[in-house]
Amino acid sequence: MDRTAEDGTEEWRSPMVDVSGMSLTELQAAAGDNALAESLRRLTDDLADPGEPIAGFNSAV
Repeated sequence: MDRTAEDGTEEWRSPMVDVSGMSLTELQAAAGDNALAESLRRLTDDLADPGEPIAGFNSAV
């Protein structure tokens, strides 16, 4: 099936993965060095040393 929008652009799709059973440390170790890993580092740093509050996960990204 061709997932193309009416204007000809391709639809962006992302795989969804259930990570609810993993700790932040496990997620960070599995993420490597990408945007997810950077977001998790920021979240774990904030949990370890709370400073200015963040609005949520999207703000960490």
